[in-house]
Amino acid sequence: MRVTRRSLLRRGGATAAGTAFLGAAGAPSRARAQPGDDRARNAVLVVLPLVRATHVNAFDGDSPAETPNLDDLTGDSLRFDRAIPESMPALPARRALITGMRAFPFRDWRKTEGMPAVPGFNRIYDHQPVMTEAMRASGVTTAYVSDNPILEARRFPDVRRTTDVAAVDRTVPGVDSELLPSLARATRATARTFRAGIRELERLQANEPFFLAIDSFDPADAFEAPPVYVRPGEVELEGVGPLNGRLVELAFGGGDVDRVRERYVAHVEAVDRWVGRLMDRMAHLDLLDRTVVYVLGDHGVSLGEHDYLGRATPTSHRESYEVPYLIRHPGGEMAGDDVDWYASTHDVAPTLLSFLGLTIPGKMEGEDLTALFDGVDEDDLPDRPKSITAVGSCIIVRDSRWLMVADREEIERRLYDDDEETDDDNDDKRYDNVANDEPGILTELSLTALNAAGGTLPEFGREGALRPPPQRGDDDMDDDGIPNDFDAVDNDEPDDDSEPEDLRFDGRNP
Repeated sequence: MRVTRRSLLRRGGATAAGTAFLGAAGAPSRARAQPGDDRARNAVLVVLPLVRATHVNAFDGDSPAETPNLDDLTGDSLRFDRAIPESMPALPARRALITGMRAFPFRDWRKTEGMPAVPGFNRIYDHQPVMTEAMRASGVTTAYVSDNPILEARRFPDVRRTTDVAAVDRTVPGVDSELLPSLARATRATARTFRAGIRELERLQANEPFFLAIDSFDPADAFEAPPVYVRPGEVELEGVGPLNGRLVELAFGGGDVDRVRERYVAHVEAVDRWVGRLMDRMAHLDLLDRTVVYVLGDHGVSLGEHDYLGRATPTSHRESYEVPYLIRHPGGEMAGDDVDWYASTHDVAPTLLSFLGLTIPGKMEGEDLTALFDGVDEDDLPDRPKSITAVGSCIIVRDSRWLMVADREEIERRLYDDDEETDDDNDDKRYDNVANDEPGILTELSLTALNAAGGTLPEFGREGALRPPPQRGDDDMDDDGIPNDFDAVDNDEPDDDSEPEDLRFDGRNP
């Protein structure tokens, strides 16, 4: 990989070290573009609530929703075809987005008053970096339009709320009592957040350089973990356990699925209209040629596929959580191009800081994707051959073919041959659990999650994360270098003097 201006701004680079050493007194008072510099002067971040890539025509090619504005924006942007949130649902995803740090494996989770006892539901801690703090320290004017209650005033003086943020009464699970109303709330949150964001854009125009986030967020998503609905009898087939109390068995029918899908299409089309209004306003204010526009979905929703309904559902159906992910360069670079590299939510903060020419805090773990606009090929980006996302105690790992769903509550793993080239006649085979047939692949994907987690995975109690006891996390009974929890083959010595025999793996951890 060739050295670029932006690579010098990375952690540990000369510019980064110098700025850190000089501190605020020695650093320039305001970020500013230098003559001949191609970086953006301003940045706009747009978070699309509950928008699946399947419902943006430019991504899927056969979307049930009409998305002309997102399609046009995709044509003007670099498109990431295999983006999956680093964590789900809405609140954990945003912690990763704002801090540039992985939320997975939720090792820092502890029960927070007013929030559900689900790993990942906690506030941003003082030790974590915040991208808007880094921007303001370098003279960038910031405004973050969102009703997310974890954006507290002390570290987020730039937050612009559009409604009162308060705890909500627990809803009764059901299609009509919870799921459809949640989609309606997401649509209303989109309207009021984009409306306020467009007003902020007009104010910020006179205060360049600036950063604006338009992050539609339903406050209920911070105080209540969304239920996941499954038809009775299907839990064992999918291998998904209690989901930290989120799983609800519900005998929903085809009419229920149709109503949810219709309401969801209406939501996506409403989001698309607001994206169009934002881009029109940026064009009217003559901002597009000096402002990077970063657009991504927070997470998706299951729409009855394989007998599941609900938000942030860790199933074998990857379309339930793949999201649109776009970067529009102000100079039009890479417009209409696409890459398969697994971009995710924790890449947002370092990439935006780099676009603005600012130092990336060392604790940020995401990648600086501006390298792609400097001529670096996607194959030369830091290696990320697999994606990892976490939903409470569930972990999903996938590569270009295989997909694993690991349930830490149930100590169970499922493996699916997610071959995108499978013809329609054999498509159902993509959702057959093949853990028994491919123990090597299962081990490889499991170790990928283990390595990303730092070598161990936490257990979770009601009050927070726990270190796993040795018998659950670290023992290696057959001394083959693979911890028990991730060993697809049991090589225990038999009690008699016969030869050891590899036992058939049943899909559960030893």
